[in-house]
Amino acid sequence: MKKTRIIFSMIILSLIFSATAIAEEDTKIQVWIDGEQIQFEEAPFSENGTTLVPFRVLFSELGLNVLWDQETKTVTGINDNIKVELTLNSNEAIVNGETIQLLVAPQLVNNSTFVPLRFVGESTGANVQWDGATKTISIISPLPEVNDEELILELFDRYLTATNDRDLDGFLEVFNEQYEVHNDMDLEEVYSYAFEEKDIETTMEELEIIEIDNNEAIVFAIEVYERVDGGFYIDNRQEIIYTLHKNKDGLWQISEDEILVYEKINLDKLKEINAEISSKDEKEIMKVFESFTLAYEKGDAELFVSNYHEDSIIFDDSIDIEAFMEMIFENVEYSYDIDHTSIVQKSDENNIKFLAIYNFDMTFYDDSINETVTEEVENVYELFHFKKADDGSWKIYFVETIHAESDLIEE
Repeated sequence: MKKTRIIFSMIILSLIFSATAIAEEDTKIQVWIDGEQIQFEEAPFSENGTTLVPFRVLFSELGLNVLWDQETKTVTGINDNIKVELTLNSNEAIVNGETIQLLVAPQLVNNSTFVPLRFVGESTGANVQWDGATKTISIISPLPEVNDEELILELFDRYLTATNDRDLDGFLEVFNEQYEVHNDMDLEEVYSYAFEEKDIETTMEELEIIEIDNNEAIVFAIEVYERVDGGFYIDNRQEIIYTLHKNKDGLWQISEDEILVYEKINLDKLKEINAEISSKDEKEIMKVFESFTLAYEKGDAELFVSNYHEDSIIFDDSIDIEAFMEMIFENVEYSYDIDHTSIVQKSDENNIKFLAIYNFDMTFYDDSINETVTEEVENVYELFHFKKADDGSWKIYFVETIHAESDLIEE
């Protein structure tokens, strides 16, 4: 009977010790950083309400580089923003040069240096929370600092890359909906055509962030656009003011742009552009152009008008264009010197662009000085837009002056 009692007592004690061990295992302190549980070789423990953990794992998980000074027994955690120094058995810590008192000093346990977890975590700007019921410490790292200047520069890098790669989706991501409203345009429609028809290289000569005010930024840029291949295009240099706004995700996008300066460049390159059309069409277009210049040289208003398409913009109800040209020719004499002509684009079966480069003189009597003068107009670059008429012949729809230089000479 006595032996039975002893055995029973031993069983009870065994169950008590087992339950205690299980309870201790279940209530070990857990540490989670940004949703991931951290494993320590030596278990964290609590002393006077302060949780201490092995420093090396903690520092590493918080993004701190670890330095150890054996002589002073000082551990240092450092990154670009913070420097934390703790010394064994010292209640003084140093954070970015400032001395701070600790409730519990770092200490050596089983050859591992333990440091106060909350103090280190909060020193890095992290949010540290304690759940007493589960003995769980949760650390949420601070959000990275937003550098708006870097984000804006990255935006324009993406803009350049998408533009030069003719990446429509990437290009559209740079702009917000306000841009389309402000410019009254469908960006996708406009640039899907532009990227398909033209190969333009864009370079950024200058980019300056003028102002950043909360969710709005003003940026000045000098951009150069140069034709590589594809349809007719005039190289140009633009000075632009961009207005940017942040979207709901905190990303910058272009809302508006204002062109301050537009300068045509590399005009000689236009001579290199040649579009293929039938020899019949080319001869007919050339014939119309020659008739156009002849009308000026002969002072023939009727011939001048005959070269234009019936739907041309020169036929305005408010003016009799033939009578107007007769008046011009009565007072001005013209002579032409043609330097270059070429077909530069065939938009479709009914529309062709023709480039003419020439010099011409205008001689007329100047009433203000009572003398006959000659104005020399040189390096004239004009783009003739030809449109097929109802009878199938080619006629001038309108003429676009790209460039001209003039000089007045008194006779």
